[in-house]
Amino acid sequence: MSDYINDFSQERVPDSQLVSSKHIALVIAGGTIAIPAFLMAAYIGRSLGFFGAIFAFIFGSLILGIMNACTSWVGSFTRLSASKLTENAFGYKGAKVINTLMAFTLAGWYGVNCKMFGEAANTVLTSFGIILPLYLYIIMGSGLMLWVSLKGFKGIDKLALWLVPLMLVFIFYAANKALTMSNASILWGINNSISFTSAISAVVGAYIVGVVIQPDYSRFAANPEGAAIGAGSALLIVFPLVLIFTSIPAIITQQSDLILVMVGLGIGVPAFLLLLLSSWSSNVLCLYSSSLSVNTVVPKLSLTHITILIGVLGTVIAFVDVQKYFVDFLILLGVTIPPIGAIYCLNFLFNKDKFTTAKIIENYHFSAIFSWLTGGVLGFLSYHNYISITGVPTLDSIFISLALYFIIHQLRYKYKRTVENYNI
Repeated sequence: MSDYINDFSQERVPDSQLVSSKHIALVIAGGTIAIPAFLMAAYIGRSLGFFGAIFAFIFGSLILGIMNACTSWVGSFTRLSASKLTENAFGYKGAKVINTLMAFTLAGWYGVNCKMFGEAANTVLTSFGIILPLYLYIIMGSGLMLWVSLKGFKGIDKLALWLVPLMLVFIFYAANKALTMSNASILWGINNSISFTSAISAVVGAYIVGVVIQPDYSRFAANPEGAAIGAGSALLIVFPLVLIFTSIPAIITQQSDLILVMVGLGIGVPAFLLLLLSSWSSNVLCLYSSSLSVNTVVPKLSLTHITILIGVLGTVIAFVDVQKYFVDFLILLGVTIPPIGAIYCLNFLFNKDKFTTAKIIENYHFSAIFSWLTGGVLGFLSYHNYISITGVPTLDSIFISLALYFIIHQLRYKYKRTVENYNI
């Protein structure tokens, strides 16, 4: 099998492969319209009530949008993948741990999407008398997603151009239909099964992996400023709207399973098509970026074979009951993953002139590793109310990691200058 996708996983993207920033924004928007986001929006909406959920969605999306603009700008400027930027920040061997973690996280996301898609397909088609084993739906869906991923960024770009408008129209239609139901007043109910700050962390966790891997796509953008604006706007505007409108029918029907929500609204078949499209779009991004991450860990293995292997692993994960721990998983991601993107962005600002190649010199950058681990641990402690700076665990992990990394860098810089002056 030829390596149909190289996609410059170990090098800078050349000028001939660059695209408009509008394409990048559409790819990101497609990634936000995903089954896990629907599930998270439904849970938060039923817990905080519609107004409380809106504020959680907006606040979480604000954090995501700002970070996404930063990581997108860095990716477009350097034209390097997120895994190569992580290598620059954490060192060649240090980044292997980070990139392996990211790859397994993305494979987990892939499995979640495949499982939810399989269950949705089974629910809808069974209502039409078509009864097939659940595993068959999961495998067929995974095969379809894997097929597009094998096309590389160009395949993802074309998919987003077609799917995003269709998915947005359906989401708005479902919300409007739910508002006409007789029990629409339930929209304002509150049960407080999750705190407001934890809800914000869950919102951040729902897409934070996408923010950290954003350079995988923005490196193809011709203009860094345009890439930052497009990427930031997609999460500042599109993502909260998607969450708000998908939470409306979930709250009114008191269901967290989106397919059951849509069946309750009498639009089960269109809902199944939405789930197909959203799973297709978001899982292609997961598979593509996961493959890039693994490629930095085992560069001798072709990107083609890596993509297939991760697709198989994600499909296996789909057969595990992952939804049971889904919201807790999002919150954990919301405090451990953000510092990675924050650190490699700050590292870029400190070493901007050195980003002319994708080569790494040092094996470990302990300042980055220590800052990330400390920020993640304290963010986790903040989530459990042991310690807090901002009241939002995600912000605590970001601020602590950035502060530590900045302080250590400044101390090392002053020490280096002192030694140089002494030698003179």
